[in-house]
Amino acid sequence: MNDKIIEANQMMAKYLNIDFQKADRITTTWKKVVSRIHSNKYESEDSERRMPIGERLAGNTKVVDLKNGVLLIEADHSGWIQYLRFYEKFILKGLKMEAPDLKISCLAFRLAGSKAKLSESYDDQLKKYKEQMQEKLDEQDKELNKFYEENKTQIKKTNQSTLPPELLAKFESIKNDMLTNSENK
Repeated sequence: MNDKIIEANQMMAKYLNIDFQKADRITTTWKKVVSRIHSNKYESEDSERRMPIGERLAGNTKVVDLKNGVLLIEADHSGWIQYLRFYEKFILKGLKMEAPDLKISCLAFRLAGSKAKLSESYDDQLKKYKEQMQEKLDEQDKELNKFYEENKTQIKKTNQSTLPPELLAKFESIKNDMLTNSENK
């Protein structure tokens, strides 16, 4: 067979730069670690009909993304997220023991159906924030210049002093004292 012909899924994986082996490894490691969770003695897990909490968590959650050491987990219900948070230290320790090369440092959670995803790095967020702030400042600057141009004559009239002459003389005296004192120092 021709070496240049590849399957469609291989082409897509290559194009999207997806490492399916790593993704599968993360998922299996997640299921393995979470399945080890056993509830405390106050929860009724002893019943024959009742599945252990770890297996239920593994069945109702899935790995969505791993970026910058943050593992994003999707849960079917907010109650499962509460359980995951309760057992978070146990899960992180288990993930670090099972797959230390993945360098998972923390967990993030989202509800199934939400579009939440792991954000970019801090530097990217900071750059984006600075750009947004600069755009706002530029827009405000344009508005101020436009307002000034439209009201230039009114502003000049307002700036002309309406203070009594004695007070103006006192301010002028203070101003001169400040200028001469700063020059003498």
